[in-house]
Amino acid sequence: MKPPCEIVVKILLPAIRSLVARELAYSYGWTQTKIAKFLGVTQAAVSGYLSAKPEELIIPPFSLEELVPIAKSLAAEAVMRRVSTVDSISNICKICLGMRREGTICHYHKEKVPELREENCIICLHLHLSLAEVSDARKAVLNEVKSAALMLEAEPEVVNVIPEVFSNIAMALSEARSIADVAAIPGRIAKVRGRVKAMMHPEFGASLHLAAILLSIMEKDRDTRAIMNIKYDHYVETALRKARMSYVKMRRDRLPEEALKSGDPVAWFASKIVEERGKAPDAIIDEGAYGIEPVTYLLDEKATKVAEKAIRIARMVAQMKAPVSVL
Repeated sequence: MKPPCEIVVKILLPAIRSLVARELAYSYGWTQTKIAKFLGVTQAAVSGYLSAKPEELIIPPFSLEELVPIAKSLAAEAVMRRVSTVDSISNICKICLGMRREGTICHYHKEKVPELREENCIICLHLHLSLAEVSDARKAVLNEVKSAALMLEAEPEVVNVIPEVFSNIAMALSEARSIADVAAIPGRIAKVRGRVKAMMHPEFGASLHLAAILLSIMEKDRDTRAIMNIKYDHYVETALRKARMSYVKMRRDRLPEEALKSGDPVAWFASKIVEERGKAPDAIIDEGAYGIEPVTYLLDEKATKVAEKAIRIARMVAQMKAPVSVL
């Protein structure tokens, strides 16, 4: 195992430090002590950098022509105090990434590990592009769940469909593979003074149960990425029918032993239903059992769409429960 990080740590960073030290000392008159503090090395190390010839400090695959401009830029920014410590590290990391993506480090790495060239390695290119995309995707999912929570909080009737175990709403990344790829509300959505309240801002990995169900569904239906649990009773079922939402009911006493041993019977059942139907229904109902509250799981492609379903059902339930006026 020889990752490109070894080249960075053993060759690139020492070379950049030495050239920056020389630039700070000879161009800007910094003392060795000040340089050592800035670079995070000992004064003895700085003395070694300054006593050596520049060409002695650079080890292939890097060259003075490539690294001197970088060192001059870093030194100038340090002297003019244009950047913070975080910015300095960020600049170094960007330089590293550029060299790893089809740059000097990439080519040298393939020379040292010929199998990488034979296998057309593009790990760094793919990895760092993917990380940027995932970062944006995670922000989008968090914002979507937050928007859904605000919708629920703004609708007073939603309190009518919150179960005793409270509700939660979750949404997964499009390429979700684990619970860490599913965002939900830590602490759930609770009843507070006659209204619903999201106890915290959404986070990834905040709901193990909803994430497990959603991931099992997404194995067969990648478009269904959002889920919310609400209560189940005859009012909710009537509302589902009137709204023409498709649903499937799960009876725990009829589940096979395989489901009961799976760790999450609802996730197991959801996977089987989606496999049979080809896509997820609008809702899956767990009729509950002794000590297990009945629950309805609403499903859709986005958290806000799930919230819309919950609000629609809640309003219909409120109408059904409203006292009939007698003239």
